Amino acid sequence: MLHTLETKQLKPELSRPLNNLVLLTCLLVIVYFGYEKYAFHKAEQEEAEVLVLSPQVNDIYFLDMRLLSDKLEGRHEYRLAKVVSVTGDNVAIVYGTVFYQWQYAVVNSIKYDDVNNHDYFKLIPDYISFSKIKEMRTNGAIYLVKRPIRNKLYGKFVN
Repeated sequence: MLHTLETKQLKPELSRPLNNLVLLTCLLVIVYFGYEKYAFHKAEQEEAEVLVLSPQVNDIYFLDMRLLSDKLEGRHEYRLAKVVSVTGDNVAIVYGTVFYQWQYAVVNSIKYDDVNNHDYFKLIPDYISFSKIKEMRTNGAIYLVKRPIRNKLYGKFVN
């Protein structure tokens, strides 16, 4: 009769408290980055509220065209506009010629220097009253406003 030794395969396991500590650390990191993203978004929206109340030449408006027009070209819903003149009660803006499907694509168009092309914005301005601009911001048609610093936005020139 053969005698066989049975060996147990030992799996290296972390202790339960150590597992819980790793899980808690991961959860805290996720919460921290989520809060940072939320705080950045909130600050950006507060800045947009201030910029809408005091428009200046070269301000860039990020538009959600679904809230402005019923006639959209397919699924492309977002667009840029630029303030070219502020006179009396009116703001003259020119619209970008390109529509975008997603909000992040609008930001990427600035980051990839598409806005700097001389024919990006239409030549004929649209005159809109301050009250209409405020209303557009309130209903979400203008979802973001940025003011270029030294003609730069997101690190690229926006002439």
